[in-house]
Amino acid sequence: MEIDVSGTVCPQTVLIVRRCLEELEPGNELTVIGDYPPAERSIRRSCHKHGYSVAATSTTDADAEFALRIRVPSAAKT
Repeated sequence: MEIDVSGTVCPQTVLIVRRCLEELEPGNELTVIGDYPPAERSIRRSCHKHGYSVAATSTTDADAEFALRIRVPSAAKT
């Protein structure tokens, strides 16, 4: 699954990502593309706190400031 949170700022970006992650099954991945660097840090912190692994990824979107790949673990903390 891929979502684009460009144009949104915290805390909205984190809420959007958390909602999407809750819909995924363990082992699935969510790619998040955004254009607001503070949102990247907030997303990383939230994911780490709740047990999701996060890795930077490349994107073909020239307007994107960041792209993250988030993997849903077998038992995420809620």
